[in-house]
Amino acid sequence: MAEQEIDKATVVNRALIKLGQAASFSIDDENHISGKVDAVWPDLVAHCIGLHDWTFCRKTFRLTRLELEPENGWRYRFALPGGRIGETLKVLSDPRRDVPLRDFTLEGDELFADADAVWVRCKVERDPASWDPAFRAAFTTALAGALAVPIQSDEDLEAKYWQQAFGTPSQGGSGGLFGRLISQNVASDPPDSANRWRDPLTDARYS
Repeated sequence: MAEQEIDKATVVNRALIKLGQAASFSIDDENHISGKVDAVWPDLVAHCIGLHDWTFCRKTFRLTRLELEPENGWRYRFALPGGRIGETLKVLSDPRRDVPLRDFTLEGDELFADADAVWVRCKVERDPASWDPAFRAAFTTALAGALAVPIQSDEDLEAKYWQQAFGTPSQGGSGGLFGRLISQNVASDPPDSANRWRDPLTDARYS
């Protein structure tokens, strides 16, 4: 039996089923549900991806150096990539090493530095098919909460699913399904993971 294709419609219809609704959403059709989904989907995606440095939506870009000479004292200016979500996670002078470049500044959609080649690691939106399955399940629960009031004016279901996804108000959005996922993700890729593998021979090779 072929696996079901995972796309936006799949996720939305799973959320609708949680609400006791028919799985009636289609990306190509316009009905009374489509407008409500389109109103909450992009903000909810940005919110959930913005909760944490999820490894599945990281991407490292080599920045394009701009010819226009900087006027702020830096030697080079670079264009930041479009489509990123949230702040830049890390700025690097060598993408093979996880040691950050510290001498730079950000202004609008540009980065300024004295290094002539710069890479940045950002979070980017990915198709639902590329989402971690557990993230997708947590997002579906959050989406059911976000749609509960627009679709059926049910504040109790909104609160129920929102709490399942993000925890209680006292947890500040860091509990529930997403809170557990964040803890698991940090455990599998701790912030100091790059430094744990450094050694003098490796440093000498790349210095």
